[in-house]
Amino acid sequence: MDMSTFDFNYFDVTIATVVIILGIKGMINGFIKELFGLLGLVGGVYIASRNANAAATFIDKNLYHLENSTALQLLGFISILVIVWIIAIAVGSLFSSLTQASGLGFINLLLGFVIGSGKYFLIFALIVTALSNITLVKDNLGKYVNDSLLYPYLKEAGSYLINIKAKQFQYHESNSTVVLPASAKSTPDTILADENLSHTY
Repeated sequence: MDMSTFDFNYFDVTIATVVIILGIKGMINGFIKELFGLLGLVGGVYIASRNANAAATFIDKNLYHLENSTALQLLGFISILVIVWIIAIAVGSLFSSLTQASGLGFINLLLGFVIGSGKYFLIFALIVTALSNITLVKDNLGKYVNDSLLYPYLKEAGSYLINIKAKQFQYHESNSTVVLPASAKSTPDTILADENLSHTY
């Protein structure tokens, strides 16, 4: 038996099984609660990824001082995410209580399962992406996910959510090393022209 195939199967089956089980929990909760929970997660990550620095500054000045700036930014990110998520869940619970008598029945359960599964898939995507950016974990995780079907999708979704675009960043960084203002460029032709001009004068 090929051990790499076993590792690949183990990772994918584990993630898929947990997502399905938690999706069943979403079915029990119903569509409205799960929808708002998903919106809270996605919206929370989106808002937190763009305001983590401001939140970190606020925490540092008004609540708790940390010397480690990375830990402080992480704390700011998590704080915004949790606040937005809790608000979304509360609003979802309110709407759910108002629509309990809507008679959606099976559709409500089915949509609850779909949305719930999607929400927990994104949670795993965020976890996988975060772990993939830790060198020690990434090196040890590689042998389990090299042939995984789900891992690329998890990492892509997580990277998109938290705005980690490594390839795009490297591309822009590469361009920045070669793109210069016109006045700063020196080519053999311009150097020769400058020399001729100096001889003329």
